[in-house]
Amino acid sequence: MLGGMSTVTFIARRSLLLLPLGLGACAPAVNLSTIIDTTSPRRVGPLYIGQTWTLSGQLGAQTLSKTLAVPRLVEVQDGSATVSVYDQDVARRLNTADFQLVSYTNNDQLKKVTFTWNEAVPGGLNRYTCTAPYTSSNPVVGVLSLSRSGDANDVRGTCLASGTQPPVKPAQ
Repeated sequence: MLGGMSTVTFIARRSLLLLPLGLGACAPAVNLSTIIDTTSPRRVGPLYIGQTWTLSGQLGAQTLSKTLAVPRLVEVQDGSATVSVYDQDVARRLNTADFQLVSYTNNDQLKKVTFTWNEAVPGGLNRYTCTAPYTSSNPVVGVLSLSRSGDANDVRGTCLASGTQPPVKPAQ
């Protein structure tokens, strides 16, 4: 019996000695090549932090225009957006009238820029979405869709989005 206990004790002590090595291997590595550059604007596709986009569109006889800002860019699946995926989900569930989203999708099959905003209307909410393939041109031309609260049918038209030039670098 005593021989069995010493074997277990030896194995347990040996495991404890290896424990710090095992936990250290799980820690995230520091990548010094991703240091944030604060002297130039962050760019993702056609989007720059600090930029504004002016949108105009046609839905049947209705002409509309809207200006959307790019105050920040966060990583989302297949690209970047001004609002995180979590906050996008919350906004969809709450149906807030002040919701605005600018996003860029960059995957192997598709590169596109999407502009989404809500507008309060009597009896509900309208959600406008302008989606355009990204071809590095400015302005971009795309499809405008309108989803109305309580209406299963979307209205479609065309849209044009023009981005401002990137913000000027601060003087050194």
